[in-house]
Amino acid sequence: MKYLFADRYLMTLLESDDCVADDVDTCICASPSIFAEACNNEMYIEIWNDFMNRSGEEQEKVLVYLEKEVRKPREKANKCKDKRIEHPAYSPEECYQRIQRSLRCTLKRRQIPMGTLEVLEEEMLSFFSVSPESVYIAMMENSYQRLLLHAVCQYMDLASASSNFEGKRQMRVVNRKWCFCPPELLLHPTSR
Repeated sequence: MKYLFADRYLMTLLESDDCVADDVDTCICASPSIFAEACNNEMYIEIWNDFMNRSGEEQEKVLVYLEKEVRKPREKANKCKDKRIEHPAYSPEECYQRIQRSLRCTLKRRQIPMGTLEVLEEEMLSFFSVSPESVYIAMMENSYQRLLLHAVCQYMDLASASSNFEGKRQMRVVNRKWCFCPPELLLHPTSR
């Protein structure tokens, strides 16, 4: 019963806040808020009263349960959905266009060691397919292999960076997305 009086008191406060104009004749009342609708809905009031009559421990359990229920759709949305078929950004042409122009020219001009390219692509595929949120780190002294790995990473929409580490060149590769969806076609010709 005391909750009913509290609800009515809050409703009167809400109604008085709806009018903000000085002149009553020009008062524009807002549409009822979700709170006002909840206060007028008997089912919501009953649920609220039931919640308030529970112990603090029971209330906490209810809140944890509701939070998990809210997270479920988000978790489902965050799971890797293969969009390569329906989204043009995953086409081989678009993936190739992600590669920097200078790297594309290098890939076209030079005699590319396809075995090296294949190994690098397979390594990125196997690593990020298993653990898409991990960081791939490799010590690579060969500058041409680093160049090829940068091209592979750009093609697969991965972020790569070279840096000095204890006098050697280190490559770090990360996936900037929640999941890893590699292109349908890879750069090395045996995947075609």
